Amino acid sequence: HAAPEHQVACEQHPGLRLILGSGDRTVDLVREGVDCVVRVGALQDTTLAVRPLGTIGLINCASPAYLQTQGMPEQPGDLRCGHWMVGYASPATGREMPWDYLADDGTEHSVPVPSQVVTNNAENYIACCRAGLGLIQIPGFDVQHLLAAGDLMEVMPAHRAAPLPVSLLYPHRRQRSRRLAVFMDWFEELMKPHLEA
Repeated sequence: HAAPEHQVACEQHPGLRLILGSGDRTVDLVREGVDCVVRVGALQDTTLAVRPLGTIGLINCASPAYLQTQGMPEQPGDLRCGHWMVGYASPATGREMPWDYLADDGTEHSVPVPSQVVTNNAENYIACCRAGLGLIQIPGFDVQHLLAAGDLMEVMPAHRAAPLPVSLLYPHRRQRSRRLAVFMDWFEELMKPHLEA
């Protein structure tokens, strides 16, 4: 069988050493000496070089326990009464993100949904949903294994939020290093199956 993608990259580039960090806070590349970051979502004005990769689709999820007690929402209007979301605090602003969806005509809308818990970390966001604390909007590939196992269920598939852009950001340099180019090419290839456009 085929070797995992990361193993293939390491075999092809044995002199390359990756130091990977994962978190939802915004990293200052120049101050922290970081070569490259992956940003998901709309970019603020940046002095960094940007390599757009495409967009990732978001799905609406709930746990079976949540749906058993709160019922199955069929459309965004159902969320106004008797439903909860797990709040997600924006890493950039600290404010709780709204519940968004695309209407049939392609326009974006928000619906107010109360939350009993707010987190600023993707892993905690998913864990809270699994615990039945509310609905979430999450990239599908983040929870595919949980959907397959029946730990989470997709709800309102016709009322998803707009896809989020994914970009690689790196400091402007006169000459981009070979190691950075290799990493970015590898990461883009790794993400391709999960990107919509």
